[in-house]
Amino acid sequence: MSEFTSFLPPPGAAVANYDRSLPSSEQAREVPHVFCDAMSVREEVFVEEQGVPLSNEFDTDDPRSYHWVAYASVGTTDNAPSTEAENSERLRGSDSSQHGTVIENAKEQARRKGSTAERVAIGCIRLVPPPHPPHPEPGAHMKIDNADGVPPDAEEGKHSTSFHDGKEPYIKLGRLAALKPYRGLGLSSLLINAALSFAAANAQSILPPISPTATEQLKLELGAEVDAHNTWKGLVLVHAQVAVEKVWARHGFVRDESMGVWDEEGIDHVGMWKRVEVSHENRRSSVS
Repeated sequence: MSEFTSFLPPPGAAVANYDRSLPSSEQAREVPHVFCDAMSVREEVFVEEQGVPLSNEFDTDDPRSYHWVAYASVGTTDNAPSTEAENSERLRGSDSSQHGTVIENAKEQARRKGSTAERVAIGCIRLVPPPHPPHPEPGAHMKIDNADGVPPDAEEGKHSTSFHDGKEPYIKLGRLAALKPYRGLGLSSLLINAALSFAAANAQSILPPISPTATEQLKLELGAEVDAHNTWKGLVLVHAQVAVEKVWARHGFVRDESMGVWDEEGIDHVGMWKRVEVSHENRRSSVS
């Protein structure tokens, strides 16, 4: 956590009872507040602005994903100023031309005396570890990314693309959002860099090594390919809205033309890839 961002590791069972039909502000107390903050941003951007059904916004990737939330400090008041009705009663009989001025001055004075700093969630992103459902087919029409969940026997992509052999494990960044008044201030860079830097330094947490017994079984089944199935080597996928493709491109993501264009909730998306430099010894890593 920093002054401007909070980090939430996979919340797991803490969001098991998350009610998809209710907004984040009405969830049970056991739901982590950082997760509710992320959902509040997603609801305002994806649900209210873009028309994604509220029931689809929370998905089965959320409990197993890493989440980041960016905050802004805003002025609030500890002692609320007198209401206009109360001021009107006090000022009864006074000149009406002065009435409004006195009320506004009283409100401003009270605001200044009681001002405090409150953190408000203004942006978010999540990192989804393997496994993932098959890549969307070009021209497909689907719910928001993975609203239906990962199949129990999911493979890493199922079919190959120009950037992915269909087998190598990859992570997926998504749900990048910023509230409208705070766009253009570098929030996307803050969040994307936070997620990529974390991934680069925590490869073994993202995809823990499998047991020796399972490794031997994979060797029998796959031979030399076992390492490719047991190691995250820095491959990152984004299902990018076409309208913000340039945002991801500025961070080194390249569009995979072989994945074509598909729509999620009526919004056109494209696949974009990037490979980061990882440290499997948990040494500090740089992002390419």
